[in-house]
Amino acid sequence: MIHSDERIVMVTDHHVDCGIGYYSLELAKAMQELQEVLLIKPYRDNHNDGWLHEEYAWLKKARYRSLRDLRPYILPFFLRKAMVGERGSLLHGHWFLSGLAATYATQMPVVITMHDVSLLHVSDSNDKYLNYYRWAINRFRRQGIPLIVVSEQSRQDTITFARYPEELVFAVHNGINIDHFYPAEIPKSNDRFTLVYSGGLGKRKNLDLLLKAYQRLQEKYDFLQLNIAGNNPQQTPYPALAQSLHLNHVTFTGFVPDHAMNDFYNAGDLMVYTSEYEGFGMAPLEGMACGLPVISTTGGALAEVSGGGADLVGYDVEELVEKISQVIEDTRYREDLARRGQAWVKQYTWKNTALKTHEIYQIAVQHKPCKYV
Repeated sequence: MIHSDERIVMVTDHHVDCGIGYYSLELAKAMQELQEVLLIKPYRDNHNDGWLHEEYAWLKKARYRSLRDLRPYILPFFLRKAMVGERGSLLHGHWFLSGLAATYATQMPVVITMHDVSLLHVSDSNDKYLNYYRWAINRFRRQGIPLIVVSEQSRQDTITFARYPEELVFAVHNGINIDHFYPAEIPKSNDRFTLVYSGGLGKRKNLDLLLKAYQRLQEKYDFLQLNIAGNNPQQTPYPALAQSLHLNHVTFTGFVPDHAMNDFYNAGDLMVYTSEYEGFGMAPLEGMACGLPVISTTGGALAEVSGGGADLVGYDVEELVEKISQVIEDTRYREDLARRGQAWVKQYTWKNTALKTHEIYQIAVQHKPCKYV
């Protein structure tokens, strides 16, 4: 059993300006209420999250070199080096690279948050990287390491596609930081009805569906705006697709830093999320927390995580156009949907995430087969 005066060592393989790094920071902050925590995270002098190490004394720097495409293969070495000499009751790795480092660096019990295993069944990654990923999961399975994933859908996928023992896979939902995402009055530069999307711009995010629906919508309404937030849009086919569809008033913002995301959402009137698969789906919940009505597809865990607060649609352009049109035209419906989302998202707190994660820690340190809770 882990006692309140003992320490948990966490290690993440991402900076905090992406989803996994954000998870690491928020979970560590919430876990401080239950347990002493040390979080080891990547550090570079010129990175924009360096200030966090001055803000939080419980962060430890893991300096590293990228060497371009070799980063995933060498980063565990640098993380392992940063773990040397650290002691605790348990080591919690956040994703598979930090999990690998943990399995080589410590005699402490290990828990790994995989988030999901979508790389095994909806991946665009190359064979070399996928083989590396599979090898890591097989190593975790052989060692009997408990895995945390972020939804019941991800749990079932991990059992199915990773062939992981079900008694070693635990579902714990993420939280939403309501100090970062909340309704705010943002002055608009125009009177357009603004649709927003936030997230990755990879193939499985399925922005083709959103852009094709927007093409139909602009034929019906001449007052629309579509804002798409996501990193490196110029490296994706979507700007060219928007041009070929002759879309007007579409803005690809590029990367939006965390501190600006609340303003991005609040400048919108409706969030539309068309992903084919999500292991959790943070962005729709962020939109709800900001008071936006949300329309979402159902891929992966989206129905599980957002279904009570969003209007769900299938992967049909006509259905999506009809649902967005209803939000545009029916003020009462739009306001009711926004209120439903705000009520639904309240259950997703980092305190709840920390409490449920702590229960899994207690199971892991017993050194006996885990039972799903």
